[in-house]
Amino acid sequence: MKQYNRIMLGKGGKFAKMCRQEGFIGSEFEVMQDLSDSLYENWRDFNKKFIPQWLALVPDKSKTAAGLVCGFTWTIVKGLQLGDVVLCPSGEGYYYVGTIASDYYFVHNTDLPHRRKVEWMDKVIQRKSMSQKLKNSSGSIGTCCDITRYAEEIEALLAGQAITAPTEPDVTTQEPAKSFDERSLHKLFCNFLRTRNIYAKTIYHEKSSTRADNTQKWVHPDIIGVQFEEFQNNATLSLLKATDPKQSVHIYSYEMKRRVENDSQLKQYYFQALSNSSWANYGYLVAFEIADGLEEEMERLNNAFGIGIILMQATEATILYPAREKQLDYITIEKLNRINKQFCEFINKLSKVLLASKDYSDIARDSLIAICDKVFETDEEIEAYCKEHNIPF
Repeated sequence: MKQYNRIMLGKGGKFAKMCRQEGFIGSEFEVMQDLSDSLYENWRDFNKKFIPQWLALVPDKSKTAAGLVCGFTWTIVKGLQLGDVVLCPSGEGYYYVGTIASDYYFVHNTDLPHRRKVEWMDKVIQRKSMSQKLKNSSGSIGTCCDITRYAEEIEALLAGQAITAPTEPDVTTQEPAKSFDERSLHKLFCNFLRTRNIYAKTIYHEKSSTRADNTQKWVHPDIIGVQFEEFQNNATLSLLKATDPKQSVHIYSYEMKRRVENDSQLKQYYFQALSNSSWANYGYLVAFEIADGLEEEMERLNNAFGIGIILMQATEATILYPAREKQLDYITIEKLNRINKQFCEFINKLSKVLLASKDYSDIARDSLIAICDKVFETDEEIEAYCKEHNIPF
């Protein structure tokens, strides 16, 4: 099956014109060597080999950043197949479109040394012509983004047809699609968070010791997560933990929704997220679908209150509006610790990681990871899970 990917050619697309003129796409990957003998079928094997090498070259960056850079590079040098379509932002409001025309090759001492030849089309796609959903996905953070689910729209735009969104099933001729449960999204989202080195756990409000306030839906977060600062030098991490332990971790809180359908629902869900998640360093409202036309109100709410908004899909997520960092609210943390054993266990195990000596820090972290939501081992597992739970894949 032909895949469609958005590829960013340098920061802000600064190399896009050059790539179009010279007929290729490429990666700025700092490991300046031919990767031909390391084109593993699984990106995890590629990351395992090159994350240490990349960190040695860029020691001020985190392991999370290394994983993202290596993963994006693998997609360009190996993951894309011959005939796959790439959309590359020009930096001027439109996208160059082409198809992959060669296997990987290496060009030493160039800005983008790790390359694939591309047959560029004469046509471009104006960003303003895209549906809001395609804009959101093609504007996601990172070098690469899979936008295959919008293949029909992309082909229609290239053909000059008047279509602005993927065609929806005709409800008059097809049976209604089976719905999926909101909580079935949790495992997918936690799986995505793990790729960002955020260890996340679902909090079941129904297991709390009190049922007041409609099962405390305005108090409990749906998911909590933690991201550890990754320093290569143990002395640096030890100093940070000794002087300001709070700065060695970032705690996240997420409110999950299947769909945001209108302005009224957006406000309701946003303020629920504000109530449930403002205790954390970063709080987010996460939705699988967000109706068009809500951008102005989402931006206003984000500017005013600081809760971020994420649009998730089965295998990825796009931060539409980033959360504003805040200090931890220990009064709310105390309340959640009192009423929910799962939340309290997570905080206890997190505290042990922060307090553990160097010799026991890995053991403490493994104990925390053990209570987090389980993640998928393969893409096939994700696809099977989505089919089982009627989640669009």
